[in-house]
Amino acid sequence: MTNRLIWTEIKLLAREPLTLVMSLLFPVVLMVLLAGSFGTEPSPDFGSVSGVDFYVPVYAAAIVAAMGFLGLPTHVAAYRETGVFRRFRAAGIPAVTTLCSQAAVMALLVAVGSAVMLALGFGIYGLSAPESPVGVVVGLAVGTIAFAAIGTLLGTLLPTARAAQGLGLALFFGLFFIAGGGPPPALLPDVINTAIDYTPMGPLVDAISSPWHGRGWDGTALAALAAVGAAAAALTGWRLSGTD
Repeated sequence: MTNRLIWTEIKLLAREPLTLVMSLLFPVVLMVLLAGSFGTEPSPDFGSVSGVDFYVPVYAAAIVAAMGFLGLPTHVAAYRETGVFRRFRAAGIPAVTTLCSQAAVMALLVAVGSAVMLALGFGIYGLSAPESPVGVVVGLAVGTIAFAAIGTLLGTLLPTARAAQGLGLALFFGLFFIAGGGPPPALLPDVINTAIDYTPMGPLVDAISSPWHGRGWDGTALAALAAVGAAAAALTGWRLSGTD
C-alpha cells in the first residue's frame, strides 16, 4: 500500500511544475550562476574556501528547505482543502500513511537534486570533495526528516493550498538568502547571523556545511533539527487527530 501511495504521489507531484522548479531547478541554476561568478579561488569572505565549495552544500540545503517550506505544505493543504484525508480515512488508509509517502517522495527529490548539483560542481567547477561524506549525508538526512515534519505541520495548519504556497515562498526566500544562499555570512551584520541560528534554516545549513568543510559534525545543529522535527511531528499528529 505504501509503495503504491509513493508512486501515486510522484505522479501527482509531476503535475505541479512550481514545486519541481522551486525544489530542483531553482537551487541548481542559482548555484551555477554564483559558482561561475565567484570562481574556485579560496576567499576570506567564504571562510577560506572557494565560492563553489561554499555554495554547493548551502544549495543542497536549499532543496530540502524548498520542499519543506513550499512543496509539502502546498500538497498537504490541498489534500485537506479537497477532503482527500477524509476519503482516505473512509477507505481505511490513515492520514499518517499518506504523509509518510509524501515525505518519502521529498527524500527522493532531495537525493536527485543533490546528485545533479554535485555532478555539476565536480564536473564543471572543480568542486572539492567533502571532508566527511558520512557527516554530509547525516546532515542531509536529519534535515530532510525535520523539514518533512515542518512541511506537513504547515500543511495541516494553513487553510488552503494558495495560503500554503504564499507562506512557503515567503519563508523560503526570507530565510534562505540570509542563511548563506545570498551574500556569505561574513558580509552580513552579526545580528542577522545570530538570528538565523534561531530558525530551522540556520541549523540545516550548518549541519550540511560543517562536515563538508572539515569542521566536524555540528552536534548542536543536528540536535536542533531533531528537536524541531520531533515537535512538528507531534503537533501534526495532534492536528490529524481532528476531522481534516
